[in-house]
Amino acid sequence: MVNYLQSLIKVNNLADLQPDYPVGTLVLTDSQAVVDECKLRNIPVAAYEHDDVTGLKCQHILLDVDDVDDEEFENIYRRYKDIPWDIATTDRTIIREFAMTDLDDLVALYEKPGMTEYMEPLFEYEEEKAYEENYIEYIYKLYGFGMWLIYDRMTKELIGRAGIEVRDTCTVDKQAEMGFCITSDRWRQGLAYEVCSKIVQVARDDYGLTSLIARCDPDNIASRKLLEKLGFKFLYYQEDGDCRYFMEIC
Repeated sequence: MVNYLQSLIKVNNLADLQPDYPVGTLVLTDSQAVVDECKLRNIPVAAYEHDDVTGLKCQHILLDVDDVDDEEFENIYRRYKDIPWDIATTDRTIIREFAMTDLDDLVALYEKPGMTEYMEPLFEYEEEKAYEENYIEYIYKLYGFGMWLIYDRMTKELIGRAGIEVRDTCTVDKQAEMGFCITSDRWRQGLAYEVCSKIVQVARDDYGLTSLIARCDPDNIASRKLLEKLGFKFLYYQEDGDCRYFMEIC
């Protein structure tokens, strides 16, 4: 995994803010004036509050700055620079966020034979582009998770999509819906189980979720068997005909 953040610089006085910083620098401050100036100069910045300073306005505000690890600072920098987060790896895959540069690969994935037999296709290109731009801005940045891309670790080829989302199907706090698909030319290789097992772990350990739900077409026997193998329990058939599954992960 590439580390884009190269240096973390604490600046609490506006006079100490340098006119320019190397690429890979994140400014950390408890000064609203420094935050505002960094925004004007497009300098990546995170604010931290403490007993003497509260009420700061910044995209990223930290309360226990001493407990923030390197990965979180890395992700703050990436979010500021619109660089997709790395979510996890498995033996054969890399799981990471979608970036707009992935759009053509995503379209090609969905155009493969059988991919939309049991799931909705993408929108038309320009509409999908607008949808994904909004998804990055309002889903990734709001929840910190969403639908992710699955890449082959060896070939770097896009081979699927999977993730967790808070949707109207979720009925309790700390619950998300899991979805997944693997490119049709890589079916029956155990990849979906490998990826989804990791996502269940990430949902619990990294995001503090306590339960997951999943939906699939009743005729999609492969997906139903996969959900049961993962530990999901069948609940009922929804009014739209989909099967509803549930799993506690706490």
